[in-house]
Amino acid sequence: MVLTEEERKKVFEEEKIRKQMQGKSVVVSVILSFIIPGLGDLYCGSWIKALIFFALDIICFVVALITFGIGGFLYAPVWFCGLISAWLSAKKSEKKAIIKTERSLA
Repeated sequence: MVLTEEERKKVFEEEKIRKQMQGKSVVVSVILSFIIPGLGDLYCGSWIKALIFFALDIICFVVALITFGIGGFLYAPVWFCGLISAWLSAKKSEKKAIIKTERSLA
């Protein structure tokens, strides 16, 4: 099947629009945050949230060292909140990308 020049341009334009509408990947964001809380937010461009989670991660680690592991229980809520925050940041990134693309097409 051979496409005409008009059909090729239309396909390329649709592909360009599809790529513009994609925000940050939710899966990648959550996986990064699973490894280190705050990394998923950093991937999505939420610098302040990423710094907060990095700081909380370090604080929990230090408390766990000082208390011989007992403080490690603080890490679970920080880790869980980091996952949720990364997921929400990626969803927000998707919405922003869609809105930006719609404005550029209008």
